[in-house]
Amino acid sequence: MPANILVVDDELDLQELMQRKFRREIRHGEFSFEFADNGNAALEKIRNGPEVDLVISDINMPGMDGLTLLEHLSDFDDKLKTIIISAYGDMDNIRSAMNRGAFDFVTKPIDFQDLLITVKKTLDQLDILKEAFEQRLAAERARSNLSRYFAPNVVQQLADRDEPFGPPREQKLVTLFSDIRGFTTLSEAKSAAEVMENATGISRAHGSSYL
Repeated sequence: MPANILVVDDELDLQELMQRKFRREIRHGEFSFEFADNGNAALEKIRNGPEVDLVISDINMPGMDGLTLLEHLSDFDDKLKTIIISAYGDMDNIRSAMNRGAFDFVTKPIDFQDLLITVKKTLDQLDILKEAFEQRLAAERARSNLSRYFAPNVVQQLADRDEPFGPPREQKLVTLFSDIRGFTTLSEAKSAAEVMENATGISRAHGSSYL
């Protein structure tokens, strides 16, 4: 999937220039571009359009400027990154943009080779964040699955270890074999899925966990 880049600038010729300068990346499926001429139009596209990976925004625009846009972007996914474009002499605004959450900046007149490097660096960082997010979701799913069958303290011990079961060890244990009243009759009359569902409900009701 190409990275979807939203360019926010009121200079209409920038749209054609971006597509021409990055035609190789577009042709190879690395980038796709959306365009907006001010912050309000950009927010509309982010809310209602396809998912945006990266915003490239000018600072000085009619309607909603780039600095105000940055404040609104903080309400969206924290993985959304922004590159700010402004004149080299506008360092006060560039500094303000960085303080408001911009990931990086390039100066006008735009050096498109520098912009390409900045875009790729930003997307690489975005990939790292997405991978970390997916790993966290996977860990949460694994923990949730474990909590269905193990006591909370056992789940915590497994989650805290890099190697869940650790090295082999010998330990004296006491095993209690217990039955649930009426469980044999229940299991004979229901399917395996229904038995598991009922058993899990019984276990939770009594605060116990078992395999």
